[in-house]
Amino acid sequence: MSTTWTTRLAALVAVLFLGLGVAVGVACSDDDDGSGSPTAVADPDPEADPSAEADPDPEADPDPEASAEPDPEPDPEAGKGEVSPKSPDAEQLDVVLKEWEVVPASASIAAGKIYFLVTNEGPEDAHEFVVVRTSLAPDDLPIVDGRVNEDVVDIVDEIEPFLPDSVASIELDLPAGSYVLLCNIAEEEEGELESHVELGMRTAFTVE
Repeated sequence: MSTTWTTRLAALVAVLFLGLGVAVGVACSDDDDGSGSPTAVADPDPEADPSAEADPDPEADPDPEASAEPDPEPDPEAGKGEVSPKSPDAEQLDVVLKEWEVVPASASIAAGKIYFLVTNEGPEDAHEFVVVRTSLAPDDLPIVDGRVNEDVVDIVDEIEPFLPDSVASIELDLPAGSYVLLCNIAEEEEGELESHVELGMRTAFTVE
């Protein structure tokens, strides 16, 4: 082979290699700019919740009546007062219970059958009516945890707690002597002990 053909063949090979290099370079460039790949989607905020609703205003009150102070509930153990018929030979004595008093129509009565007709005027609390025979003054009665200690005084009888705006009765045959009429309820009110007898629901009463 002559020198001329050798030179021409070498030039042709160089051109082929040059063309191949250009093609490879273009392909690499296309890969680098990402035009041949799908566009990546950014990951959503892991803390975001598109389905979550905004928290309501913690200070907002959707029901204005819900925040209103409820009416005081009556004593669940108390009911309406019950009135029994009076015996023909009994003397009637009307008594009013209210916060914080026991008010008999008279401070004394003749010995014998006494028909106590007791009205609870409340206005809020249930009250009971207790008859105690004692020589002690009302202020000197022994009190434990807001109640007269019924183990050391002579409890004649009583009307169990009954609701305001109702009437109850009890008939007793009482001998002459000194008595105290009282309400012996003590209960928790707003974290404090409310003693009806210590608040004033006690009064001296004489049977002659």
